[in-house]
Amino acid sequence: MMENKLQIYKPKNSFEMDSSLLIALVLWSLLFMFNFVKSIFPVYEEDFGSWSVFAVIIAFLYSLYFIISNFFKYECANGKLSGFLVIDSEKITCDLDVFTIYEIEKINILSDNFRGKFNGNTRVWERKKSNGVKNYIEIYRKDGGYKKYFFLQTETKNIKMFSEELRIYYRFGKLEEQNYKNIVD
Repeated sequence: MMENKLQIYKPKNSFEMDSSLLIALVLWSLLFMFNFVKSIFPVYEEDFGSWSVFAVIIAFLYSLYFIISNFFKYECANGKLSGFLVIDSEKITCDLDVFTIYEIEKINILSDNFRGKFNGNTRVWERKKSNGVKNYIEIYRKDGGYKKYFFLQTETKNIKMFSEELRIYYRFGKLEEQNYKNIVD
């Protein structure tokens, strides 16, 4: 029997810029640079004029490609997949950490983000498909400890695989009713 498990996602605390967006910004910056140089060197205005027309065409075509392709690309993930989340009736395993049902005070789960689902971004420069890693499980221990783990969900591999196990945590009072209903419905 194959064990149900979800991949743990570990986000980085750094800023990463999409290379496609960076290219679009550089192309449009070149246009402003050509116009600035034309104003400084009016003698070469004709040469810069032909280069700036060429740069406008290239920047426009690339921007059009960039906008259209964002509908088909996943959001950039600033982190890595490492380890697994496994929920069974007696314990929750998150990567190398194991939490028994008796040491858990409370569990919160956010699980409405799926890989490939429209993410609601309406801005032109943002990608429209979700990367599926904005889901998390928060585990509060009775000794006051707290851990939060992000995990990847797809349409076929998602938290609903653990609905039977989560019912046990709900019955023990570890998982709130609305949180449980949001997962299994």
